[in-house]
Amino acid sequence: MSFTSLSALPFELEQDIFQSAANADRRSALSLALVARRVQFWVEPIIYNRVALQYGGSESARVLEGFISAIKTKPASFFASYVKTLLLSDIPACFVMEILAVCTGLTDLRVWPYTPSAVTRFVVASSIRPVHLSFSAEYLATHGSIPNFGLPFYQELTHLELHDTWGQLISWAPSFAMLPELTHLAFAFGSPFSCGSIASYGLSAILTNCTKLKVCVLRCVLSEDELRFGQDAAIAHSIVDPRVVVVGWRRSQARWAGSLWNEKANLWNQAEAIIAAR
Repeated sequence: MSFTSLSALPFELEQDIFQSAANADRRSALSLALVARRVQFWVEPIIYNRVALQYGGSESARVLEGFISAIKTKPASFFASYVKTLLLSDIPACFVMEILAVCTGLTDLRVWPYTPSAVTRFVVASSIRPVHLSFSAEYLATHGSIPNFGLPFYQELTHLELHDTWGQLISWAPSFAMLPELTHLAFAFGSPFSCGSIASYGLSAILTNCTKLKVCVLRCVLSEDELRFGQDAAIAHSIVDPRVVVVGWRRSQARWAGSLWNEKANLWNQAEAIIAAR
């Protein structure tokens, strides 16, 4: 069916066809937005619903440039209404704050691989109330103190993923109980986990005090040899709590970004499947 023949269709049906096509293939949604002004109006909310911005090659630079340009031409209310999931990977802090200043309706925020302190202070004090949050923990606490998980920013969180946090786990452990809705928690860290270490007691405190917690993922950066010899399984067997899942992983921004669009590759879905199979 040609785009010309679509004009003979009822208005609501035409809208439904374009929106269904944009949802089915997000890559083609940009092309669909060029068909006509009314089609652009229909599919832009779908295009902007989940946004992945990376700072690297020429293609990702063009995407970032296009998004920054859109911020300057569209009303802030557009981004507040439609951008719900946002991944920012290796984006300069000045751009991050410019983007987050308008994307205030976010429910899923991911800032990788690290989150500068200026960005952290800006975000935590903002009106954003994420349900899913993936952050580095290095600057989450002000001046090396324990982060205040009692702030309004954290109160709707159900899924929290923190990077490079193992060193802070011991001192932070009691604070996680201040997250009233937390059901899914993940730690991504580079140093090995020792079941006999003090850190294991910190993990036990989190598992005990977070009454709604259903899933706790330990994402260990393991070498090819460690994965081949089952180091991830050995770590998993050292922890008896059935809510804990150990995942060996490598720092791959491309794979992380891919999971934003592929629900089957979603970290939480994988962990829940492992727990359900036990």
